[in-house]
Amino acid sequence: MAEETGIVAGEHALADWGHTLDYEIYPQWRHRYAAGVTRNTEHWFGLCVSHPLPVTLAPREHLQYAWLPLEQAAERCFSSSNAEAIRQLAWRTSPQAESAGGVAR
Repeated sequence: MAEETGIVAGEHALADWGHTLDYEIYPQWRHRYAAGVTRNTEHWFGLCVSHPLPVTLAPREHLQYAWLPLEQAAERCFSSSNAEAIRQLAWRTSPQAESAGGVAR
């Protein structure tokens, strides 16, 4: 988080969602990985902040950011798994999820 946004995860409530997804890396992106790597495992986490925080982007990686309502944020995702994780934020952080053993806020 700190590298990408300047937000220090340890200062907020970080929750492991216990969700992993193994997928094949698109051929056009494999140059970013070690030779021979064709699969990646994604782990989902949630970071609960009390309000929109100032963001400091890594200038070699990102051009801009925006704080958006969940559905608008999901619609902007290139990755379908990132979009799904954003869509799950509402129920994963709800009081009902907490009482059912879900992710704590």
